[in-house]
Amino acid sequence: MSGIAGFINLDGAPAAGTRVDAMLATLQRRGPDGSHAWRGENAALGRTLLVTTPESRIPQPWQHSQTGCVVVSDSRLDNRLQLLRALGINGHPDTIGDGELLHAAWQHWGRDCANRLRGDFAFALWDPREHRLFCARDPMGVRPFYLHHRPGQLIAFASSADAVLAHGGIDRNLDEGRIADALIGETEGIDATRTFFLSVQRLPPAHTLEWHDGRLRQDKYWHPLQDQLTGLPTTDDEWIEAQREQLQRAVQLRLRSQHPVGSMLSGGLDSSSVVALAGRLRQQADEPRFPSFSAINSRDPGCAETAAVHAVLAATHSNGHLTDLKDMDALAPVLLEWWQRMGEPFDGTMVLGASVFHSASRAGVRSLMDGVPADNFFTTAGYDHALVRRGQWRAAWQVKREYIAAYSSPRWAGLKAAMRLPGGLLAEGLMQVRHIRSERKEFAGLVKASLIDPAFTIRVDLQGRFRRYRRNIAQHAQLSPDAKLQSSLGVAYITAGIERYNRIASHFGIEPRPPFTDRDLIAFQARVPWHLRLRDGRPKWILRQAMRDLLPPEVLWRPGKEHLGATFSATLLQGLPVPLPEQLQTSPVAAYVASNKLQVSAEHWRNTPTMLRIVLLDQWLASRLGTCR
Repeated sequence: MSGIAGFINLDGAPAAGTRVDAMLATLQRRGPDGSHAWRGENAALGRTLLVTTPESRIPQPWQHSQTGCVVVSDSRLDNRLQLLRALGINGHPDTIGDGELLHAAWQHWGRDCANRLRGDFAFALWDPREHRLFCARDPMGVRPFYLHHRPGQLIAFASSADAVLAHGGIDRNLDEGRIADALIGETEGIDATRTFFLSVQRLPPAHTLEWHDGRLRQDKYWHPLQDQLTGLPTTDDEWIEAQREQLQRAVQLRLRSQHPVGSMLSGGLDSSSVVALAGRLRQQADEPRFPSFSAINSRDPGCAETAAVHAVLAATHSNGHLTDLKDMDALAPVLLEWWQRMGEPFDGTMVLGASVFHSASRAGVRSLMDGVPADNFFTTAGYDHALVRRGQWRAAWQVKREYIAAYSSPRWAGLKAAMRLPGGLLAEGLMQVRHIRSERKEFAGLVKASLIDPAFTIRVDLQGRFRRYRRNIAQHAQLSPDAKLQSSLGVAYITAGIERYNRIASHFGIEPRPPFTDRDLIAFQARVPWHLRLRDGRPKWILRQAMRDLLPPEVLWRPGKEHLGATFSATLLQGLPVPLPEQLQTSPVAAYVASNKLQVSAEHWRNTPTMLRIVLLDQWLASRLGTCR
């Protein structure tokens, strides 16, 4: 992880070096190992460096001596050797920087170059001869990319919204729709482009951006069902073996570093699998135990998450670093300072995650793996209805029964499945009516549970925003026409979650490396047969089978998803003075909440997610007073 920033004066005005310096100054936590900038006639690009891989030490911005093209990147390219061979670049791989490699890929493949890359990346290439800017972001958006475009005048980009705004010539007006999203929480992932600032957007994952001849274009170069695979398994045992091989390959690629790499460990199946495989690779190489980082509650002997963490540590080649809830008082100053600097109000809810990132940073780890977003890997949504439409009633009933048993209750699962299946044959119009009713009910519940001002919800059309959020989920829960390929990893709320992890990690100088965002693993996962995704009422059945010799049974078949996150947040809040209703009513957030409800609820704010969201939004708004309106 590094920080990149730059701008192009589209009107040809000279580029002021002080502007790119100001942008880079906001990215120092992302790149504490050095900051460098390049300035041309009407363009300036820069990077703040966090050294992780050997090639990351090679200076950027990188400029080609003949073409004059300049490249900045925040990248870890996992197929470097294949790219070097394909592009005819000689020399030791560690001496070839990503700037040179990306430039060669652009010269050889043009816009298709991003589709040839594997790994995590966000980069920009400026061609001063053709006055052309080309940018790209990795398939799952692990590396962030924010931009501002004022036609005919300016393009600015950076690794954070604050860095874009630091350019100084960009309006800082807030997007009130995002403020409403922050108050209800659910619509954080409404899309993959909006930010809290009207003048700043995100380049969506798996997209390229190109400016040339006065025109700006964005193109999507990948989706989860796109890649063609050959030699797929044919038996259940082969699928299980391949599942392990694919995940182990993704983990191994993310172990490549000049500095220690670790992983979060929650005791859930996903992060436990990552730690077990990384530990096994370390053990086979006769290397020290793999560092893992967990949050526990030693005061609660019945805490399932704490027990699971200890079970994994006992069964794997891992060195566990534990952040205990009882030590929250000592952590409070660090976490409160992070709240003062959080990139978005959504970030502040992840007190547990911030605590773990802080622990990793103190241990000297620079890159951290995790289990995100594996919960979406094994989706079965819509598969039963697809089978009904194809006349495969018995198979559809089995699918529905397994789904109900896994996510609801095994009691009367077969009967419930039979009663619910006819929905798969409903005419499109009736299905729409059902969805609309469901959306209205869910939206009404969210608004009722919040303290948002009713007039504000109308002003920003919050119900319309919620509808778009739900549509995004439906549109990206992809199922191929033959119902053999399925993936939901293009959904915007997954992007939002990955970006939130990145913002928090960057505050502590940590580079996220989630193995489950590996493009080739995603392509494999989309083809896993349904009966291996969910069986005997157990979701992720194939992963459980693949890990059965590495993880203890109590973790492998753990039924619940208990999580200490809410407890960590509540404990931090308990150490703060309660903001009196009068104080909140005169604070920045007062313009967006219902004062009559606030008078009653503020006394109980410590234990409610609703009040936590209000306090975090108020903190975020206050930190930007004088720069926003």
